[in-house]
Formats: sequence, structure tokens, C-alpha cells
Amino acid sequence: MSGTALTVLTPYTAERVEPIVVAAMTAEGMAPDAGCPEYWRPADGLPYGYTLYPPDFENDPAEVEVVERAAGRTMLCDVGLHIFVSDVAGRPLLGRLAQRVAREAEGWVLVEFRTPPAADLIGYLEGKGRCVRVEGHVHLDASAMAAWYAHPAFHVIK
Repeated sequence: MSGTALTVLTPYTAERVEPIVVAAMTAEGMAPDAGCPEYWRPADGLPYGYTLYPPDFENDPAEVEVVERAAGRTMLCDVGLHIFVSDVAGRPLLGRLAQRVAREAEGWVLVEFRTPPAADLIGYLEGKGRCVRVEGHVHLDASAMAAWYAHPAFHVIK
């Protein structure tokens, strides 16, 4: 798939998470595309979508375990939020969707950085919420994701 994605690990089943994802997309002013139902489009017309996977479908099971220990719960679903084009302008909406889904589904957003983050950035995120470091990236709870989204250095890796 081309484009950009963020994933959210959640302790809820796919059946419970899907209405949360749909509500988040609707709250952002998005609607399903009548001609292509897997696409959701906001006013700017860019195509977004989502997929629901088992948590270890695209994630290393050991990494999922680390998040589960931090969360104190078993992760049951991995929500993939996608923008199907590589358009930098669409990435803030993707960040807001991930934060909203994480908040409503008690999830953790996988965040990759362009370069290894400075200790002060990680400290800032940890001060705003929970942050789990795994190799070259982090998983942020909803509060930490809100802080990342609001941070001047916010970015989403393709």
C-alpha cells in the first residue's frame, strides 16, 4: 500500500473498535466514498481508510508484549489508519484520528521518528502521558499522543 499509516494497539476486539473508528472519522468530517466504500474522504477529498488486524499481524509479538505490560492489559486489535496518498497535508488529520481512536479505545499509537528523538522530546511526551520505547520508535497512550500531535516537531513517517 502506498501512502502513510499510523497504527493503534487496543485491548478491545475488532468488533468493538470498528464503531469507534467510524465515529472518529465522522467526527473529523469524513464520509465513506460512494464509489469506493473502503475510502473515507474529508472535505479536501484525500482518501483515508482503516484496517483491523490481530495485534501481532504486522507487529513483533515481543513488542506487543512490551505494550501489554505497560498497559496492564492484553492487546486484542491493531487498528491501521491510512491515508492512501503520500500527501504531507493529510498527515495532521491522520494524527488526530490516531489520538482520538487511542483515547476512545484505550489504545497505544505507534510513532516512528525521522531521526532518533532527543531525550528532551521523549521526556516531554512521558511527562504528558505514557510512552513505551521499543527500538527506534515509541508507543504513546492517548495523552502522550495528544502532546505529540500538538508539539511543533510533530510529523508522521510514511
